[in-house]
Amino acid sequence: MTFHYQPLANGISTDHPVPDLPFVDDTHIPLDEGPEAIEAVGRGVGNGMWGRYDNLPDGAWHAFTTDPIRHDYGWSVRYHPLHGRTVLLMSDNDIASMHSHWGGSELLFRAGGYWWDGTTWYRPGQIWHPVHQRHEHRRVTAPVTVTAADLLDASADPTRAYVAKVANFRPGAGTARIWTDHLALWARTQGTRPGALPLERAVVNLASPELGADQLIGTPEVAALAGISASTLRSYITRGENSVPMPQATVGGRNLWSKPVAADWAEARRRSAEGVETMLSAGEEKDLS
Repeated sequence: MTFHYQPLANGISTDHPVPDLPFVDDTHIPLDEGPEAIEAVGRGVGNGMWGRYDNLPDGAWHAFTTDPIRHDYGWSVRYHPLHGRTVLLMSDNDIASMHSHWGGSELLFRAGGYWWDGTTWYRPGQIWHPVHQRHEHRRVTAPVTVTAADLLDASADPTRAYVAKVANFRPGAGTARIWTDHLALWARTQGTRPGALPLERAVVNLASPELGADQLIGTPEVAALAGISASTLRSYITRGENSVPMPQATVGGRNLWSKPVAADWAEARRRSAEGVETMLSAGEEKDLS
């Protein structure tokens, strides 16, 4: 299942802020009352609202609800008793699909679908494992987990930051020029919130050699790996076809992917084509017998 969902903002009560996204007040959502309470905000109340929760192993859970103030937005929440919670503001159209991505061992998504299970970072799942009935878990090369404590220093000034209200929030409007200022304001609230993770355990991002700026490749290189033209790949992306993975970065309007992610996509395409060819061949042999 290719990851294709972009959060719009961090909830102020999250333990794991997504880099470069603003923070929005989530205190009108009963995050501390459990998943049933989150579901109840939007489930069965009509007016285009919805909600759901599911329990996961070892006391973990995930839940979502349409925001009661702005029905075009929704909240996605993933909780783990050891690793805390992630709270994301998303388009209401995406919260149910995001919920499906949080039904396994994935705790966090970063860099276009790279994910963390609390211990290890993995690349976006693209290669289907028929025995395990899931995508293969392919580990990132030499990952470094970047925490809030790693990013905050004396230059971060919370007085230059703000927490947006969902009633007047607009995606991309007023995002901080210096995101660490907003992170510092979030850290201040984190220090007073019961049950919040310490900054040393608040995961913000990952770093890896394969995600270095000099290692990312553009559309022509990705297309070449897959044996198609760049224009064909652009068409796939425009039409949302063939499970093209999300880019790891976008610079000056140009999509960039890590080489391993592009190679995995090319491999998935080859396996899919080989599978179709095998089925067709088996069918032809059966007809001839």
